[in-house]
Amino acid sequence: MRKNDFIYILSTIVVSLGGTAYAFAISYFILQETGSSVYFSINTAILSIGAILSLPISGVFVDSMNRKKIVITFEALSAVTLLFLAIYISVFGFHIYVLFFITAIRSVITPVISNAFEASLTQLFDKEHIQQTIGKIATYRTTILLLGPVIAGVLYGFLTLEAMIFLFLIMQLISLVSNFFLKFSEVTLADAPSVKLDSWFTSFGSRLIAGYHYVVNSHTLKQLLILSMIINAVGAASFGILPDTIMIKELHFEPYQVGVVSAIFGIGSLIGSLMLSKMKIQNPFAIVKYAFIIVAILLLGFTLPVYVEMITFFSMIYLGFIGLSMALVFQFISIPMSSFMQKTIPDDYKGRVFSINGTLSMVLMPIGTLIYGFLYQRGIYFPVNLFSAIIIIVTVVLTLNTFTLTKSAEEYTR
Repeated sequence: MRKNDFIYILSTIVVSLGGTAYAFAISYFILQETGSSVYFSINTAILSIGAILSLPISGVFVDSMNRKKIVITFEALSAVTLLFLAIYISVFGFHIYVLFFITAIRSVITPVISNAFEASLTQLFDKEHIQQTIGKIATYRTTILLLGPVIAGVLYGFLTLEAMIFLFLIMQLISLVSNFFLKFSEVTLADAPSVKLDSWFTSFGSRLIAGYHYVVNSHTLKQLLILSMIINAVGAASFGILPDTIMIKELHFEPYQVGVVSAIFGIGSLIGSLMLSKMKIQNPFAIVKYAFIIVAILLLGFTLPVYVEMITFFSMIYLGFIGLSMALVFQFISIPMSSFMQKTIPDDYKGRVFSINGTLSMVLMPIGTLIYGFLYQRGIYFPVNLFSAIIIIVTVVLTLNTFTLTKSAEEYTR
């Protein structure tokens, strides 16, 4: 394995493993202590709002400066926020508004790291085999993370919330140190790192507008943005809030049981990423279209244990199977979409295009998340998911039509 492969996999594994423990602890603590999916949805909505605010700026930032330095600097800032939160809880105890404050800060920091890495994949790996590379990376990461939720569930029973946060901090620091050794290939960036600060701010608007023009002039990217905006608006809560809400609030699963079911979800991700690491896709959009339709169908079945009485073991098996299937299919959405963008977008535009895509796809997410959280709080599950499924299918059929699929195949195979 090449040096970059090993370092990148190590970095993503440790930070994701620590993130799993952190997210599990925060989610379970909010739902267990407050019993409110509204608080949970507010925390999730804050993440979206911060990303919406930071991504447009980060896109220009990433396309103008040294991406390795950006990754290292913002990972260090991320570690500082975790340290502050852990110390605060140790001294003053848990306070939901302090958590919201830290979530808001991290919601600005984390997208910058993700955007810098995403824009740099073809600097780190061979562009012609990027789909297989992304699939392999996902396979290694998912293999290690498979037991992450189980470990987090077990640890939650023995460790305090601040200890779980410290665990994530350690993982973040390991990732930070390892990323010092990543080797980025040379790429010509607009106004490279040596540009003066005043000059950089003066041309900020023109750079951002150039990124929007690139997206507007691409039919496939416009369709992708419309698809992402609508599906994220109706699906964010269904995908992010619903599983934990059902398991913890409705079915009263113990922490280790939530961890086991979440780990079963991970098996689906592993299978999907392993399959895609071996496949050669000719038209990513065609794969994405049918994958979304399958997700919409599976979404309808997620709420069954709420309405049909089952013993805990069978509820775990059922939710695990549905979650596994959804996680598997999600890989056939995320990896093909990522490989399409990596291959078709020029390196010096990637930061801006990825940030624009991320911003616009999340612009309706906070509203959708809060509305869905409010409805889930009142026990309205199946009607909400039915509405989401219908919207997903209609949007996919309209945006990924025959013309779009033909054009995307031509662009991808150029």
